[in-house]
Amino acid sequence: MERQYQILIVDDNAELLNTYHQFLTQHGFLVETSQDGLDGLEKLRHGEFDVALVSLQLPRLNGLDLIRRATEEEIETDMIVLSDHGTKADAVAAIKVGVKDWFEKSDLDISHFLTRVKEVAEVIPLNKIGRIVSMFPVRN
Repeated sequence: MERQYQILIVDDNAELLNTYHQFLTQHGFLVETSQDGLDGLEKLRHGEFDVALVSLQLPRLNGLDLIRRATEEEIETDMIVLSDHGTKADAVAAIKVGVKDWFEKSDLDISHFLTRVKEVAEVIPLNKIGRIVSMFPVRN
């Protein structure tokens, strides 16, 4: 049985949030949603998500600040930005905090988007590999 990847979508646009949720659920992902940055950060702190899809324009805490805080707190979720009208400065800031990809909502190639979300979800971080390997007894 194939593993179901867990995705968090943080976007304040309820219609888009619902559309992404339905689409990703139909493609086998377990999906949670949030409509503001602080709630999204709380879900990241307490959940185990493979990927978070984060809009830049969010109430209470913008997307870049959410990603910065998650990085500072060493939350092991890979981030993908969903942008309405991001600037070059936003893109550079996102790259500096380790965002794995960037998609413009208005020009979304849904096939490429799905492929990329799957690729990012499938990557196992090195520190997780280390923890998994350390659980096995060493044989001499």
